[in-house]
Amino acid sequence: MGKLGQYEYPDASLNDSLAIGRRIAREFMGSVTRATLASALQMSDRGGGFGARLGAMRIWGIAEGRGTIRLSRNGLRAVNPLTPEETAMARHDLASSVSLFVELARRLEGIPPDRARLALLIEDITGAGRMDIERRLPVVARVFEEVLPLLSGSGSMSVGRRASISEDHARPPTGDNRSGRGFLDIPSLLDDASPQHTSSSSTTDQPVQPRIEVLFPDGRISLPESIASLDVIIQVLQERRGNLARGSRPTSF
Repeated sequence: MGKLGQYEYPDASLNDSLAIGRRIAREFMGSVTRATLASALQMSDRGGGFGARLGAMRIWGIAEGRGTIRLSRNGLRAVNPLTPEETAMARHDLASSVSLFVELARRLEGIPPDRARLALLIEDITGAGRMDIERRLPVVARVFEEVLPLLSGSGSMSVGRRASISEDHARPPTGDNRSGRGFLDIPSLLDDASPQHTSSSSTTDQPVQPRIEVLFPDGRISLPESIASLDVIIQVLQERRGNLARGSRPTSF
């Protein structure tokens, strides 16, 4: 766990913290003692590395407790989602737990910064000294840039409101129209590229941000094209693959 001024930030990325959360969920039913978890991770429960990982999980809001580590509600939603949308929604909520990152994302408006600008923004927000910021900047930048797409305006809209707007497209085709389309309903995914959408975009003169859209029988994911967005989609696909391998219904995680 790091600190700049009055702002705490996680030393470990959201993805790395969620990987530990998934182990707690799958191997220990969501609750485990500190010593047992350290042993499972092949670390010392008194070591600084293990303490930093636990601190990061607490700051992200994935887990709580000290002697016994328990997954939080948002942590459980992120590692064991019921629908594809819930994965993205839970990750957005976890990223929003770090007030420093939320404020940085608000000022940057979703645009990844260079390191010099990021350092100046951190100094303005936290009031920390420049030497302290420069020393911590590599870790802060790496962890923050991973979740920036989740905190940007377009990313959060696609997770929540946009998902509900796309509900009609999320419904699986019926009857004979299902044959030949496979897992993804390609016509639905191409709706945004239709002439009427193109015309609407041109009248507003707003640049169109590339997006990744995946349609499932029980929902739809629409996220800005980025590494973090791909991580979300990969996680959803891994969960569904594991579920199918266990013989469970694909619509249930």
